[in-house]
Amino acid sequence: MAESLEKLHNRILSDARLKAAGIVEQAEEKSSQIVEEAKAQAQRDANDILSRASLEAESIRRNILSSRIRTNRLRILDEKNKIVQSVLRSVEQRLSDIAGTDQFESTLKRLALEAVEAVGTSNALVKVSFRNAEKKSLQSLGQSLPKGTKLLAADTPIDDLGGVVVNDPEGKTIFNNSFKARIERLDNQLLTTISSTIFGE
Repeated sequence: MAESLEKLHNRILSDARLKAAGIVEQAEEKSSQIVEEAKAQAQRDANDILSRASLEAESIRRNILSSRIRTNRLRILDEKNKIVQSVLRSVEQRLSDIAGTDQFESTLKRLALEAVEAVGTSNALVKVSFRNAEKKSLQSLGQSLPKGTKLLAADTPIDDLGGVVVNDPEGKTIFNNSFKARIERLDNQLLTTISSTIFGE
């Protein structure tokens, strides 16, 4: 009986070992499967993060490049503007000294007649003034103006550069034909012309 009890004990122990080995094997397989799935998920997550990071980095690179291009364009426009403004200052300097040139009388006459025509009255008041202009050269303009027009030669240049301002007797209609006013009227067109002449645009 002791022998059969020992056999039973050994058989139970053997069955338990077999069952335990099966459980361990199943657990190892399950553990291995979980580890493989976790690795695969981690790889997918890593690929997704890398893909998003790459897209974000490309977007940042494009924004930086676009910002640099805008900055360069603004700097170029600023430089062009400085050059154009320098040309305008040079033109204004020449215009302010026009009284000492051969073109003065013809320019004066043209400015005055344009202004008188713009006001549209035969008895207009024509105010004329240029830097360094002699009163007698300004008063010689009176002969070319329409009859009834009054000429006033002022002492200080109109709008700093000189020119002609004409108004009707009541002062309701005024036409400023000074060099400064003409430049302002032609401002955009003038800047475009200067810019295209200098930069070929």
